[in-house]
Amino acid sequence: MQKLNTAAQMRHMDQTAMHGIYAIAPAILMENAGHAVVEKGDAFVGGWGGKDVVILCGKGNNGGDGFVIARQLLTAGARVYVYILGQPEDYSEEACDHLTTLRQLADEDLCILEFFQGRPCDWGLLTKRLEASQVVIDALLGTGFHGDLREPMSRIVAIVNAVAATGSLQVIAVDIPTGVNADTGAVSGAGSDEENGPLFADLTVTFGALKRGLVFYPGRACAGQIELDAIGMPWPLLQAQEADPAYLLMEQDIAEVLVPRRPDSHKGTHGTIAIVTGSSDMAGAALMAVRGAIRSGAGKVFLRVPKETAGYCIGKEIEAMVHGVGTGDHFTAADAEEILADCRTKRWSVIAMGPGLGVHEETKAFVKAVIAGTTCPIVLDADALNVLTGEREFLAPYGSRLILTPHLAEFSRLSGFSMADIEADPLGKAKEFVRQWHVNLVLKGAPTVIVSAKTCHAYVNPTGNAGMACGGMGDILTGMTASFAVHAGLPDLCSAACAAVYVHGAAGDYCHDEYGSYGFSPVDVADAVPRVIRRLEENMERPVLQRPLVTED
Repeated sequence: MQKLNTAAQMRHMDQTAMHGIYAIAPAILMENAGHAVVEKGDAFVGGWGGKDVVILCGKGNNGGDGFVIARQLLTAGARVYVYILGQPEDYSEEACDHLTTLRQLADEDLCILEFFQGRPCDWGLLTKRLEASQVVIDALLGTGFHGDLREPMSRIVAIVNAVAATGSLQVIAVDIPTGVNADTGAVSGAGSDEENGPLFADLTVTFGALKRGLVFYPGRACAGQIELDAIGMPWPLLQAQEADPAYLLMEQDIAEVLVPRRPDSHKGTHGTIAIVTGSSDMAGAALMAVRGAIRSGAGKVFLRVPKETAGYCIGKEIEAMVHGVGTGDHFTAADAEEILADCRTKRWSVIAMGPGLGVHEETKAFVKAVIAGTTCPIVLDADALNVLTGEREFLAPYGSRLILTPHLAEFSRLSGFSMADIEADPLGKAKEFVRQWHVNLVLKGAPTVIVSAKTCHAYVNPTGNAGMACGGMGDILTGMTASFAVHAGLPDLCSAACAAVYVHGAAGDYCHDEYGSYGFSPVDVADAVPRVIRRLEENMERPVLQRPLVTED
């Protein structure tokens, strides 16, 4: 896993590295940061030799990184135009030292320094230099940005974006693109005002740890390709667990918890999955949940649907054992006892409820009765969540064995948070919800956030693509989550949710590679799951040592 840090966490890491027990000179870290941009950028732009490069340096330490970059680019054979938005007294001691060195290198040919004043003539010259250059380095603002850009920075960013849009200029951001909030991914101008919007980079070289704003939209759309460099930070600092932890899932993390099947296993050891959902109007949702469970390796799958829906479902997924419950077209409280009896006699390992369930008042009583009357893990999605709106006190005692998988609108209804607040900080709102409701949460979106009921640690999923934006994808994930919840060797429900979400998205990426962005279906994604799992097993670097994905303190 890779840590996803906030701006405050990065400041603490920097201060500990420089002024704590490690006593690394600030100028050294700044030198390392500049070197990282030059090194990563070299491969990205095809070498620096003969390139004209504009370097935009703000007043903070991000600008100091820019001074180092300029000096090193001269060594690499580039011509640099360095725009300085502050005065020497505006910079830290180490940044000022790097500026002093750069001023000694300034000439009228290869190293041109401009203390930018924003005069009318300055704007035209900046535009001409950008148009004549191949690369621009954004060292204007660092991780402390929030709100909206102001003049002259907003105008500089607008000019860079306009020139870069012609395709003649590559943009490299230092640590994070200017105008992106490092904590949330919110951007200047909220994406609606081209004159006040964020800078759009082709490459972002970020330092120490990934910033949360680089993986959440709209900030993610501004970052381009992301390269991470430790810049010499001490290993214990890079690995230390933060007080408010969040992590980006990696393929190796999932491969380590998805233990390969034992050669002497059988269907009874791979889980007995019950899909208890559907209604006469939405039987397809229940069938897709079944498909997700089967393709994820479930040993046995039982499908329980309302009586009037069973005829449609029988034979559609031939591996599933289908039975109609009750007498009507949707579940009622009177049907709960039959489900509970089945759970006991057939020894269901896990239950999934919600896709196509309907939102009848009687259905709410049914869902609550099943939750209260069972002890196995339960995955709740779609209408199972909609009928439980406002039921925090009811759910909390059962939360450790529940996985809730809402999309943003369902999450808003369930939690009471506004859509605007959720979209502004999905990770923060997901954690706040779990602290209140004590459940395992899968907040579906781009990206999806998983939060552990046990630790409140958050995990962010990097897989998936826009081609998965169609009805039924969530139903497949429901079945997959149920199947992984009882996968042999998975240590807990949060790990199961992480594995299901990652593999689901990776299967979507497989379909994207096969078909493009349009037209592949949820069933196509489900059918790609075995291929993804095989790749995970093949890519294992060593035998599995059961390392928990969810760490305990």
